[in-house]
Amino acid sequence: MFFVIQKEEGSNFDRVQSTIIRDVLDHSRENHEYILMELADLYSEEDHFVTEAGSNLKDRNEFDPKFLKAIAIGEIKFVEAFLKIFHGIEHENAIEVPPCLREEKFLKRKYSIIPVWEIPRKGKFFIKDATQQKVFSYKGELEEFIFDEMFEERKSEFDTSLRFDYEHLYQISEVVDIIAEYRAYVFAGQLETVSHFAGNAYMLPDYKLLREAIEIYNNQPDCPKSYSIDLMITPKGTAITEVHNFMCLGLYNVNWDERLLYAYRDGWNYVLNHNTMQTEFSNYD
Repeated sequence: MFFVIQKEEGSNFDRVQSTIIRDVLDHSRENHEYILMELADLYSEEDHFVTEAGSNLKDRNEFDPKFLKAIAIGEIKFVEAFLKIFHGIEHENAIEVPPCLREEKFLKRKYSIIPVWEIPRKGKFFIKDATQQKVFSYKGELEEFIFDEMFEERKSEFDTSLRFDYEHLYQISEVVDIIAEYRAYVFAGQLETVSHFAGNAYMLPDYKLLREAIEIYNNQPDCPKSYSIDLMITPKGTAITEVHNFMCLGLYNVNWDERLLYAYRDGWNYVLNHNTMQTEFSNYD
């Protein structure tokens, strides 16, 4: 396989994650190759703001044909620029909690995926963009976060203030007390490892519930072959926070082998072949 890895310098790509991936690749050079690229290498102009705004991307004909089969790894804006150039895909759609797992035993909280016009203006909630990854998230009183201007169109292409996108859906969910958080990594449909990343490490997740969630999700026609499930332990027990396709995914573990590279391949193929659109949901009364 051929990988394009984002250079760490001048980017938000995690240095530890980059080192882990390159180390695995260096030990697998007989089967794989990779090159390092900067985000600016994907643009026709070097101007930093142009790069941030997502305009003036190079044409794919300006690259070696082998880039059409490359797997890009880096921060989200690097990977999405790569997807747009070589595959015409604007962005990877967020999975959040997939529809098949949107039931009380897995959620253990009030949870909704709604359009812009249903977003409440007040109340204590967790809110995030549920269509595109890492646009924003907020937890607290919405009166202190939401302003009328956020529902209006941008006044110019240089306006970088946060605005709601009327083509996107948004997660509005109950704020819960989180005791501990874990990330479960699934490779080719099988649980690979579970990593603690926040809170009380003595509080372990419910592995029976995790197994059931994996079995249910694996049976969906659009399930990625490799993915992660984020878990939180609350006073109500273990709940699913969200599911991530294996792309632009934080690695909370340092012990990986060549299977990690095939997990990234699975994540890339999911976006090319499925990239399932977000769907509305609510368990609020």
